[in-house]
Amino acid sequence: MVKKIKFRNEDLTNLYKNYKIIKLSKCIICNNSKTLKWTNSELFPARKCKNCNLVFMTNQLEDRGLNDYYSNYIGKRRINNKLKMQQRKKQYVIDLNLINNFVNKGKVLDVGCNGGFFLNEFSDKFAKYGTEVDIKSIEYAKKYFPKFAKNIYYTNLMKSNFKSNYFDLITMRGVIEHVSDPISHIKKISKMLKKNGYLYMCATPNGESKIFSIYKERWNLFHPVQHLWHFSPKNLDIISRKFGLKLIYKEFFYLNTPYENFANDLKDIAKEIKFKSNKISPPFYENMMSLVFKKT
Repeated sequence: MVKKIKFRNEDLTNLYKNYKIIKLSKCIICNNSKTLKWTNSELFPARKCKNCNLVFMTNQLEDRGLNDYYSNYIGKRRINNKLKMQQRKKQYVIDLNLINNFVNKGKVLDVGCNGGFFLNEFSDKFAKYGTEVDIKSIEYAKKYFPKFAKNIYYTNLMKSNFKSNYFDLITMRGVIEHVSDPISHIKKISKMLKKNGYLYMCATPNGESKIFSIYKERWNLFHPVQHLWHFSPKNLDIISRKFGLKLIYKEFFYLNTPYENFANDLKDIAKEIKFKSNKISPPFYENMMSLVFKKT
């Protein structure tokens, strides 16, 4: 009988049974093997690079397992949770308002666009494109957003066939931490962007969040399958500069977002520091980052 493998309330048994686990010992950014133990979990270990501070899962599912996990992602983790859908819709507007300060027209590609929800918030001054690995999400987009769904492709970014120097803006909303080869993704994005084009990463967990350092594996954004890498603005800038992308702006949305509950969140964090509870961390400032890169 196979022992059940659970993370919080999520059963991961079949994933870990049916697919290969890739074990990492070096930092993907600086190839440094000098790392610090970050979690106490034997099932879901993570380590932190001593050089660039990247926190990464050392046991990662192979791509076939990741594809299995994300099949029907829209049905399992999106549209059936009405509260989260409402919260995300409000956050989409906040995210869009930020990037509109830098670019407000042209060709936009949303990598990992799910059902097209974020793309739908962009004005018609943009020609909208997307890539998505969940076929159910594409079916949803075709039904509810037919105006641009013809430009959403059932593929991952690395297998896409977009032209070089084609896009004015490429967005990755909560995506870069999910992919097994983030450096290759950033390299390809740089090729697809026009000169002076923008890469916008948002809704991305910040590996240098103070709350992450307090809660470790009980951080609300820690997940052994979904979040393989816990980047920071600094180490993402290190990667991106290699491919002609410069970090020009960063923001950590929390106050005045749908996820803010400042008084209660602060109270929970204070209790954790004093008493060391077993609770999952609340949302807080610096947990999520929004980063704007420009191609030089």
